[in-house]
Amino acid sequence: MTDVEPKRINLEELMRGCKKIILQHGKRPYCLTITRRGNLILTSADDDADKQPVPDRSPERPTE
Repeated sequence: MTDVEPKRINLEELMRGCKKIILQHGKRPYCLTITRRGNLILTSADDDADKQPVPDRSPERPTE
């Protein structure tokens, strides 16, 4: 068996200033988060985790 050096990726380049990104592994999304203390957390993410919440769009009241 030969020792192969793993590919090295600069996290700052990957994150591009964000504190949270979604990594897609096959069909499953994972959330990579940098904590306030600089630690990394990888968790399973919902399919819609990268979308912003939809604002409440209640119908406007008619003006009198």
